[in-house]
Amino acid sequence: MSDSTPAIRLERDLSPARRAELGVEGWPLWKDAVGSRTLTVDAPEHSYLLDGSVTLTPEGGAPVTAARGDLVVIPAGACRWEVHAAVRRHYRSEALTPACCIL
Repeated sequence: MSDSTPAIRLERDLSPARRAELGVEGWPLWKDAVGSRTLTVDAPEHSYLLDGSVTLTPEGGAPVTAARGDLVVIPAGACRWEVHAAVRRHYRSEALTPACCIL
């Protein structure tokens, strides 16, 4: 991984105060089935996991594993999602529309 490759930011076990600060409960919901897929987004995306577990690997970057209660901020670009247990998550993209479709 090069120093210029944006990394995934992970906040484990997000507190209720932090969730309220971010407004997580007002974000849309998304479900991801078990399996692998590559998603490409135009801008950073925040995901708060309500259920499940996933390993995320940004193109050219290091993998990060997240589970229920974790917040991940995924940089713009392609990211490989390896969903180990079905994920239900709140998400917020800094883009107006996603650059990809899932499932």
